[in-house]
Amino acid sequence: MMFKRSLSHLDKLPKAQVAEWLGGIDTIICSSDGVLWQENDPIEGSVEAFNAIKAKGKRGLIATNDCSLTTSDLVQKAKCLGFQIQDQDMLSSAGSITSYLTDRKFKKKVLVLGGDGICKELQKEGFCSVVNNQRPDGRSRFNYAKTLVLDPDVGAVLVARDDAMEVNQLLVACNYLQNPKILFLATCTDGFLTFGKRRIPDAGTVAASIQVIVNRMPTVLGKPNPRMLGKLLESGEIKPERTLVIGNSLKADIGFANICGFHSLLVGQDNGALEQAEKIQKEEDEKKMKLVPDTFLSSLAPFLEYLCTEVKPDQKKDKKAQEINAGTAKPQKKTENK
Repeated sequence: MMFKRSLSHLDKLPKAQVAEWLGGIDTIICSSDGVLWQENDPIEGSVEAFNAIKAKGKRGLIATNDCSLTTSDLVQKAKCLGFQIQDQDMLSSAGSITSYLTDRKFKKKVLVLGGDGICKELQKEGFCSVVNNQRPDGRSRFNYAKTLVLDPDVGAVLVARDDAMEVNQLLVACNYLQNPKILFLATCTDGFLTFGKRRIPDAGTVAASIQVIVNRMPTVLGKPNPRMLGKLLESGEIKPERTLVIGNSLKADIGFANICGFHSLLVGQDNGALEQAEKIQKEEDEKKMKLVPDTFLSSLAPFLEYLCTEVKPDQKKDKKAQEINAGTAKPQKKTENK
């Protein structure tokens, strides 16, 4: 791959070189929060850039770990914000979770620490989701824990984004997970969402807290888990060497791209991801190098210009000559004289 883990700043490269690289990309997978939109507002230039992907004959997908809304509601949200997207173009961690439970032939209840969206998705697929309806009602944490009644039919605890989570829900989840037979599931490991210079706790923060208490690692079913893609990879519908992931999280997005063998583009500079990637690159820690993106842009807006830059035939020839001179061109097959 041209830019493999080089953290190349695309705005410092010749436009023709970037355009040529994009010419070899068929599918572009974008993260949602922090890349395309923030809460209910599109990020400047993101609508035009995303819609240009389809206009240029490429496939544009959105992959999100946010399941506070149902997948269909996420599609409607994207459309209302101006993004040209169909139902099959939205990849949500909710679909990954339900497929995981289906594969396991899971029949028990799921205790959900998350919003209504994931509960509705679980119910739609035939799974019973429950939330803790036992409230402290003025009791101390010790008395609350002492009188807590655990449902024997609960077989999994799922941690997702929940902007209204209460501390007692954390206490309940930890006590269920004392039982090693109960599955510990999470949508992501990201600790926070960025909102300008502000930080909003994400599912990863809650999952990490529970992990410390119960000494168990969650099974993460959103990005970077390839299960997010459903059958797209194994069916050959998308090809790794011709697929680009655009995201703002090193763990979720860049890690996802690395596991799947995709190209990667990190966007944004408010969440510290760029500085973290630069530090890893400088330290040359091989274990962490998988989190270093191929390329970087401060936002998605300039991406539109690269998509619309035409690559002239003579530029392609010059590129081939450069490869030959550098010794990187693929050798041609020799034909035997008979």
